[in-house]
Amino acid sequence: MPGLEWKKLLPLQNLDGSFFLSPASTAFALMETGDENCRSYLSKVVERFHGGVPNVYPVDIFERLWAVDRLQRLGISHHFEAEIEVLMDYVFKYWTEKGLSSARNGNVQDIDDTAMGFRLLRLHGYNISSDVFENFERDGEFFAFNGQSNQAVTGIFNLNRASQLIFSGEEILDQAKSFSCHFLREKQASNKLLDKWVIAKDLPGEVAYALDFPFYASLPRVEARLYIEQYGGGDDIWIGKTLYRMLYVNNASYLDLAKVDFNQCQSIHQLEWLDIQRWYKNCRLKEYGIVKEDMLKTYFLAAASIFEPDRAAERINWARTAMLAEAVIAAYHRSTTSKVKLSFTEDFSINRQNLWSELNQRGEEQVGCILGLLGFLTTTPDIYGSLQRAWVEWLLKLNEGENQESGLLVQGATALLLIRTIELCAGRIEPEGEVAKMEYACLTRLAISICNRLQYCSWVPEGNMIPKCSDRDIDSEMQELVKCVIEQRQSPNGLNRETKRTFMAVVRSFYYMAWCPSTTLNNHISKVLFEPVA
Repeated sequence: MPGLEWKKLLPLQNLDGSFFLSPASTAFALMETGDENCRSYLSKVVERFHGGVPNVYPVDIFERLWAVDRLQRLGISHHFEAEIEVLMDYVFKYWTEKGLSSARNGNVQDIDDTAMGFRLLRLHGYNISSDVFENFERDGEFFAFNGQSNQAVTGIFNLNRASQLIFSGEEILDQAKSFSCHFLREKQASNKLLDKWVIAKDLPGEVAYALDFPFYASLPRVEARLYIEQYGGGDDIWIGKTLYRMLYVNNASYLDLAKVDFNQCQSIHQLEWLDIQRWYKNCRLKEYGIVKEDMLKTYFLAAASIFEPDRAAERINWARTAMLAEAVIAAYHRSTTSKVKLSFTEDFSINRQNLWSELNQRGEEQVGCILGLLGFLTTTPDIYGSLQRAWVEWLLKLNEGENQESGLLVQGATALLLIRTIELCAGRIEPEGEVAKMEYACLTRLAISICNRLQYCSWVPEGNMIPKCSDRDIDSEMQELVKCVIEQRQSPNGLNRETKRTFMAVVRSFYYMAWCPSTTLNNHISKVLFEPVA
């Protein structure tokens, strides 16, 4: 490009001496101007790569973001929590109101790095504004950067994933979600889910899952199982001035670890499932209308949400509690009067030790046996009293729900019962301190309301719920819930981070069940619990 006006171009030079992080552009600038900053940049890159240079350098922001994303989607991020914390602190240090570039010194921000950074930073509780996306929107359309020749699928894909972490009132994310869904669905329908930046193993599969199971309806172990199949490891190739690999983003080590970790967890889950089947038989739950298929679905939800080997107590008691609750509800349907049902609750609250025999003597075996089974939930005396109180409150809600004109509306109360059971099994007591209590109350209100609304939702083939309440009601409360859960860094005296995650895990499991068609559900159960990764 002869005749360039270098006096005007040199002010565009990056702080590291490069032009747009490009060794080639910088080399040309050096040849034309003799600029020492260009020379210094090139010398460092040549030395760093032992005589050669990549087509772009550095990519420190991009590498960190995409590495964290891969670890999370492969289901192995729990092994690297401390390292991920360091990486996210680094990215946040270079976050700007204009967004992110692929490198800390980059002066051209793009929607791909910005969207990935926004999603991961928000998930990790950093305080960032969605207004950043206004830099990439014009007349209702979003773009990677000014002057682009065509749209990249992966950039809009990551925009879509970022838009799913919307807070109430964030109109720009609403627009981003609408635009990205429409764009990706069009590409999907025309079989054009190919990208100009990367040759990936199964980009269409990644996009399909994100569209069919958005954040609210996605279970961690389902996503991991499918992404292990979609991830190309070291075979994925990136496209620039050359074809190249990103070794911190795509490598065989991540994939090998993900496969080993998934299969190990799955083998533990299979042993737990065998134990739960024995428990099911010993408790005679079949007599109360609980079939094994329902038990399997319930355990799947628990295992797909809380999968780590060291969290077996939380996972198993989630499943057991859910099934006992279903058995009690079924027994209530068969009981006679509300007065009799309320007496069961009172007896349980006052004298749980002799409950079974007392109820049998009064001829009320149907519900009495179910409540007597509570002893199977845990062998830990320390939490038995707290579990009892949780069940008493749930039973009172059961009575209240049945007395409402709308019918038996207890799904929200059941969700709260599961949350309290999981927390107790994890050794976390109820919150102390004013801020923590306020946050707990807010999460409780939202969890109950959302799950009650989901009780009336049904799935349709297009992937949208058709509830008796409006979608906006559920979406608004889900947005508020997400904000309460992930804005953890702004309240140091607030609720425990893991407790917030428990609320989110349980609510997402209810959302998933309202969203997922039965054929897909059966496929997910098979893949998560019974099909090892090859």
